[in-house]
Amino acid sequence: MSFLWYNQKEINIEIPLTEEYTNITYYIIQVTVGEIKWKVKHRYNDFYTLHNKLVIDHGVSKDILPSKKVIGNKTNQFIEMRKKGLEEYLQRILVFLKRTMPKTFVHFLDFHLYDIYFLLQDLSLKCFAESDFVLSSTKSLNFTPLEFHAISEFLKCPIPGEENLENPLDLGPILDLCSQLRNLTVTGSFKEYLQSNIILNKLPFEFSFIKLNSSLNLKSVSLEMITSLGNLRETLKSLKVCYTNAKYIYEVLQCDVLHKSTLEGSERWLALETLDLSNNNLIEIDKTISLAINLKTLILDGNKISTISNLTSLPKLEYLSIINNLITICDQLHTKVGNIKTLNLSQNSIVTTKGFFKLYSLENLDLSCNKLCDIEQLEYLGNLPCIENLRLTGNNVSTTVDYRVRVLGIFGDKARNICLDNERPSQPELDKVSILNALKIVKEGKTPDLEGSLSA
Repeated sequence: MSFLWYNQKEINIEIPLTEEYTNITYYIIQVTVGEIKWKVKHRYNDFYTLHNKLVIDHGVSKDILPSKKVIGNKTNQFIEMRKKGLEEYLQRILVFLKRTMPKTFVHFLDFHLYDIYFLLQDLSLKCFAESDFVLSSTKSLNFTPLEFHAISEFLKCPIPGEENLENPLDLGPILDLCSQLRNLTVTGSFKEYLQSNIILNKLPFEFSFIKLNSSLNLKSVSLEMITSLGNLRETLKSLKVCYTNAKYIYEVLQCDVLHKSTLEGSERWLALETLDLSNNNLIEIDKTISLAINLKTLILDGNKISTISNLTSLPKLEYLSIINNLITICDQLHTKVGNIKTLNLSQNSIVTTKGFFKLYSLENLDLSCNKLCDIEQLEYLGNLPCIENLRLTGNNVSTTVDYRVRVLGIFGDKARNICLDNERPSQPELDKVSILNALKIVKEGKTPDLEGSLSA
């Protein structure tokens, strides 16, 4: 970002070209502060309005603006001459107003969009005006890395001689609001920001000034640019990180740690109960997940994970979702997620349920859109005592003749308690299940209790 006060000798304003829209000439202004550049587009009438305000309010000389011309103002020669005159005008005004930087001039050149100090001026006013509404309703705010970077940098090096400015910066409303939030969303981007050469995801920022006790949502941010998480590890209950390039969980939970993959000396996420890492590039559940010792909900949808692993250190985990990944085989899941109640593995390539047979706490299982082909591969689910909801749509097995009756039959007397594919069993289905079970018992050489089965 631009930081005018620390680049006083590296400021340049020029008008390199013009553009014409609907018979109106616009002058393309390029502002350069250090390495940061941005463009602003104004017509002559904008310059004229600005100049009148500066003359009245800030003592600017009245005759330094190139004069209007009604006739012949569309010729190339005139436009080029006016362009050069307006460029000299802005350069003179900048020298004259550099110490005070009135808001009118700041907004004319878009310093409030790209410069740390002037962006924070506007943000402070916005926080002051909206704080009562935010704190009395959602207690939620949306930021970009640009704003967080501006706050982080300003706290490191406040402005010397700020008393000379027309509008000194009061960071209080921003910090006060940030200390009372419950929910925060930060959205980044790898594209150039607006009309500048600033790339949001190349700006380092931190959370040390944030006090957040509910949820943080990081979307499309560059995790390696986060230099400090402040006290979030001690207070945050829900963390969502999506649309990043992260391949490993340590890139998220230890984003501010130099040696990220090393657990030794790492701080645990003591309050974290929900972790949503959907739509990243995760290739495995690495051992860093153990830092979230109190995790109850883990969502890993839309990644590239092929194996369920390293979850034995999460004794409170009850909800696990790994939709649309690369899972094919689930071996001995009871040794990995023994206390799980809800498991969603839809849109994978699972071919058998053998690894599910000892998940005795499991209540909800979604295996829709996998590669289950045979009813026999579902037999292992029949021994699950707590199962209530089962989804198998999108598998080849769901096209089998008498699919619902045969699947419900796996659960025997518990069939009436099973909601299969979001639908409770009908009485005719339960009757058929009872008959099938009776036939199965006869086949095994036992005497069926048809009357008891039908009346159960």
